[in-house]
Amino acid sequence: MTRIVRSLILTTLLCSCPLVHGAAQERLFSVVAKGNLTTAAQLFLNPKASDAFARAQTVSFTDFFGYGAEVQYHIPGTTLSVALSADYITSRESRTIVASSQRIIPVEDGYHVLPLELTGYFRIPITEGRFGVYMGGGMGLYIGKREYRVADVDAATTETRPGFGIHVLGGVQYQFTEWFTLSAEMKFRDAQFEATNSFAVPSVRYGDVLVTLPQKPFESSIHTDGMVLQLGAAYNF
Repeated sequence: MTRIVRSLILTTLLCSCPLVHGAAQERLFSVVAKGNLTTAAQLFLNPKASDAFARAQTVSFTDFFGYGAEVQYHIPGTTLSVALSADYITSRESRTIVASSQRIIPVEDGYHVLPLELTGYFRIPITEGRFGVYMGGGMGLYIGKREYRVADVDAATTETRPGFGIHVLGGVQYQFTEWFTLSAEMKFRDAQFEATNSFAVPSVRYGDVLVTLPQKPFESSIHTDGMVLQLGAAYNF
């Protein structure tokens, strides 16, 4: 990842010199509505365990959707832009625990995460007119919580610890009019955070089975580290 960051900084410096925009009518600001698909995430069940096998135990999530919004500022006389964005991503996985030969206990596991990201964009000066190719990168703050339920009893999130990280991306865009632009991009990031959950009751009866619930708070670490495929529609002004 360090090599990627160095490459982004070098490319940004090379492309930051004043250039004439391909579209003379380009506006200084854009408000972008986005929909995205994240390909993978992992929830580590025992991130601070002393045993390596316990630390490696995970719940996997694949191919889940999110949405977000972004405000971009296009620096006059250059191919550079800066942007602040907020996304909302949620995923849930259902499984079961075998309690006896006659009964299985449902378990639902999932999370919500709010990535807040600052991104620098630069349009690669190889195209002109309405079509453009761009790259970018930046840093993010990731705030989230875990949702965990056993036998229809929720384990409330009692504490969350936000995570920080970097991201890189590349994409293409097409400017239909001076006011309206569509874009498609691919982003790589590790939106991670930690959470602590606990059950309020020691046990619950599910059918004819008494399910014992852990009373000690338990920690988890969530990493939304898959590839992000994103479509956006921008209003330029």
